[in-house]
Amino acid sequence: MSTETPTQTTTQLQQLTAFLLTSLSPIVKSNDLDAWQENGTLILNGEDKGSDGYQVAKWKHNAVIALERFPHRRINPYNLLAMVAAFLIDSDWQRDEYGLDDPQLDIDVVSKDHATVLIEVQLIDNIELLPDPNGPVLFNGENYRVSLVPLNIAETVDVQQKGADV
Repeated sequence: MSTETPTQTTTQLQQLTAFLLTSLSPIVKSNDLDAWQENGTLILNGEDKGSDGYQVAKWKHNAVIALERFPHRRINPYNLLAMVAAFLIDSDWQRDEYGLDDPQLDIDVVSKDHATVLIEVQLIDNIELLPDPNGPVLFNGENYRVSLVPLNIAETVDVQQKGADV
């Protein structure tokens, strides 16, 4: 078995906002985009993930992305809608399994050239712990730090069939 470090080290909200900023750049500037989490629920589970790591919870929350000065005449707003939908579909996040609502958007035209767009989407992130003697989280009598637990992925599989003549 090999141990691979997970590639996802950011929250789902950070990934979505980075995708939108990259997709809308250079027309939409980073200082015109703001994002935050609200109305969250901590779903406790304490699952042993191997490699001495644990998933202690999932963080289900409403994420809000605010785009100010969105140039609705230069960028078709339906392109923005498609970007959000495509990213969420391509992400393979467990949206259906956790009953996450579809995104809601509010577009407020503030001038003939600009609009303020609010995107609200339910997201869910894993809260995982790895042992760390200096970690700030005390769990099961030991110190841990918040980090994604490395995945152990088998590189080969040895299959033997009982009772078969070779």
